[in-house]
Amino acid sequence: MIPAGLEAFDPPVSVRPLRSIADIRKMTYEESRLAPPVSLRVTVISHLADGFDGQDGSGGLFFEMPPDELPHIGDDLTIEGNVTGGFYGPYVIIDRITKNGSKSPPRPLHFRPDFVQTGLGDNRWIELEGLLVDVRFEEGKRLGSGLLVTGQSDLVIRFRNANEDFDIVRVEKAVGSWVRLHGSGAPLFNDQRQRIGSDIICSRHQFVEVIEKTEESEPVPLDEIGRWDSSRTRQALVETSGTVTLVEGPSTFVVQSGPYGARINTLSAVNVVVGDRVNLTGLAETEGYFVGLRYAKLSLADGPGDQIANIPDAEPLSREHAFQLVTLTGKLIEKGRNLINLQVNEALVPVNMPVNVSAALPPEGSELSVCGVKLVEADERGEVRSVVIAVRDRADIDVLAVPSWWTPTRYWMAILILAAGALLFLTGLLALNRRVKKQTTLIKEQIESNATLEERNRIARELHDTLSQGFSGVGYQLASVSNHLAGDPDKAREKLDAAREMVEHSLAEARESLIGLRVPVGAETLDFPNATLAAAKTRCEEAEVRFESEREGWQEGAHLPPETAYACHRIVLEAVTNALRHSGAERIRVVLAGASDGARITIEDNGRGFSTSARAPEGHFGLQGMRERAQQLGAALAVRSAPGEGTAIELSLNLS
Repeated sequence: MIPAGLEAFDPPVSVRPLRSIADIRKMTYEESRLAPPVSLRVTVISHLADGFDGQDGSGGLFFEMPPDELPHIGDDLTIEGNVTGGFYGPYVIIDRITKNGSKSPPRPLHFRPDFVQTGLGDNRWIELEGLLVDVRFEEGKRLGSGLLVTGQSDLVIRFRNANEDFDIVRVEKAVGSWVRLHGSGAPLFNDQRQRIGSDIICSRHQFVEVIEKTEESEPVPLDEIGRWDSSRTRQALVETSGTVTLVEGPSTFVVQSGPYGARINTLSAVNVVVGDRVNLTGLAETEGYFVGLRYAKLSLADGPGDQIANIPDAEPLSREHAFQLVTLTGKLIEKGRNLINLQVNEALVPVNMPVNVSAALPPEGSELSVCGVKLVEADERGEVRSVVIAVRDRADIDVLAVPSWWTPTRYWMAILILAAGALLFLTGLLALNRRVKKQTTLIKEQIESNATLEERNRIARELHDTLSQGFSGVGYQLASVSNHLAGDPDKAREKLDAAREMVEHSLAEARESLIGLRVPVGAETLDFPNATLAAAKTRCEEAEVRFESEREGWQEGAHLPPETAYACHRIVLEAVTNALRHSGAERIRVVLAGASDGARITIEDNGRGFSTSARAPEGHFGLQGMRERAQQLGAALAVRSAPGEGTAIELSLNLS
């Protein structure tokens, strides 16, 4: 493929050596990767770790070469090789090098700090002026570094020469002076190939020229390090002193002298502690509202540091008392790992402290007295950006008062819990009230239903015990009349009279039961058990069944309450009547057994018996009535029977 702009008969670019550094620097990365040949005549201007910078009349470029074969600074060379695409730009890999002699460096480009990002000084001979604030060399005297300050710009100087030693003493004497320095620019890039700055490569001590030697001056007070001195035409180092009040980091601390404080940044890590008195030499730091020192060097002064008084600070968020030791009192609002918030009047002041100090503080809401250094950040016009009170150790904090356990938060929580509990209680109470009303209604209905049912059962029992038993007796009397009518009319008439009396008596009892009497007529005068046994015997004789009675411990004059006696009377007669009706028994026996606290009445027959687990036939209520009467008495009624074995009904009374 023929590049644009070439005729078809022209030879390819790759075989035509490039003879200008300017043409090489214009190449793109893709073009440089084609490795076009070069034939250049350059002057060596500086050494680097793996090559050198050379310059012709059009510009400068990096040439790759082993470090032990580097030419001397100032050599005039003819170089043949190929271009390659580097990560940061094209450079030349040398195939052959020819030395033509030595010559002075080319005319320099006067370099300004704002040229750093443009790339104008990359790999080319430049000169710049500034204050040399630091120089450090390694033991080999061919490798070192320095720092040049011009205005607010700082440039790192890399001293490097592969073939000659530096006059280190000469260079070090220039520290603190305003110098003119010659060298080449070495661009700096990050991993994303973004340009972030430039260092300056200086390869001879002769390339450092002192323009203005800084005269030794008297130390100035700390509050005057930034004041304008009309006798100075360029930046210069200043000397001052103070007592360390706060150590922020390995190379940053705060000093105070009298009522003035300042932040100090040193060239390297220093070992100072709070209370040390130090002598400082550095460059005034004028970026921002407050003046401090940067690139400072220090020495410990003799004797202890000044006793710094704590200044009460009524306006902790203002720029007043910046970088001074202040004291303030407030309420602990929030506590973090190494930062707390202190409420001072209406202001919320952040207080920074070591981690172990924060962990030992009392709970939030405590009243604290805090002593610390007031760190203020403000712009050039004094607008405050941030304020932090820096506490050094636990001794800087006094606990004035610990809050009551009943904090406002806990008060509100307690009120909310009580309100929620009261609401739940009222809700439960209302629900319980509704449930009780509902249950009460159901109970009333059930009581009414039970009362109605009980009344029905009572009437049914009374009717059953009166009418059923009475008419059973009438039936037996009428059967006897039929037997005596032909042979003994008088006896038959007597039986008829007895039957009539039974009917009248049964009707009277039924009438009393229907109108709701608790105790039927005659219960008060009932002679129990004599009348009961007599009635049972009469019924058995009328049915021609043998009747037997027996008393075991039953006293002749024993007296039961009328209701109890009447219920026992009815149970005995009902049991006898049932036996006469259904058992086909030849003998019925009644046993009365008494004791001091109870009685037992047993009615036995030798009839056919029945299964007690079988359901009673329809319309038969005898056993049910007996059980209900016994239950009303609080007595126990037991029925023992089996087919072919007769029946025994036992009533057990508790008379205690």
